[in-house]
Amino acid sequence: MKNFILILLILLLFAPLPLSADEDSIFCNNPQAWDHINAMVEKDPNDIPLQILHALRIGLCVKIEQNSISSLEAINLFNDIVDTMANKRGEIEERKGKMEL
Repeated sequence: MKNFILILLILLLFAPLPLSADEDSIFCNNPQAWDHINAMVEKDPNDIPLQILHALRIGLCVKIEQNSISSLEAINLFNDIVDTMANKRGEIEERKGKMEL
């Protein structure tokens, strides 16, 4: 359940952001978001889904810097993966709950 809550926190933190030309790099240039995810990774280094999301964010920012993907595309991709992981964790937690009954 703890992991599921962490994923939900990430999902809320990185909710889709409206982008204008001036805000195009907000996905990568948000110190508060980086501090948050870095602290979570440091706190729970064995949380593989969290490690995957952290690595994905780093990789997407590299691709944005290389101009091979837009910030909007990166945000949408990141949010899709967060949703997928949250759903998978929810299913796992639900199965665990049923097994305990």
